[in-house]
Amino acid sequence: MGRVVEKEVVTMKRSLMLFAVLLVYSSAAYPSEMPADSLAKVRASIESRYPDNYSMQKALIDDQVESYNFLEIYTPRNVPADLFEKIRDPINSRYPHNFSMQKTLIEDQVKSYEYLQTYSPSSVPPNVLQGIKSRISSKYPYNFSMQKALIEDQVKSYLDLNK
Repeated sequence: MGRVVEKEVVTMKRSLMLFAVLLVYSSAAYPSEMPADSLAKVRASIESRYPDNYSMQKALIDDQVESYNFLEIYTPRNVPADLFEKIRDPINSRYPHNFSMQKTLIEDQVKSYEYLQTYSPSSVPPNVLQGIKSRISSKYPYNFSMQKALIEDQVKSYLDLNK
């Protein structure tokens, strides 16, 4: 009888140990909750815009929390870390407590950057395209959405003029 109890105790200890290990790894994989001061600012802003619309408040607050959690773990594969900081930091500064806006703008910048890395219309001479890209990227160095729009416009105009 003592051996059965001993085995159960050992099994229980192993189970608790496994649970503790899983808990540590799972908490590392998921970000912590939004800081209380940020959540309070998000709530105050939303509550002031929709004072009597509780379902709207809940939906918008949930979206802000979800966006915050996304941003805490988002690391795009195709963007160097130092460049990603230069993309992210001005957006964070401009919208410090609007995590949904941050998420939208950062994702747009990343997609635009990735697009520009392979953008090479074959009907435009390489030296012309390089000149267009250089002028625009020097004017808007870390605004890849703006670069994309302006480069595409310049390429379209070049092609229209050279039909």
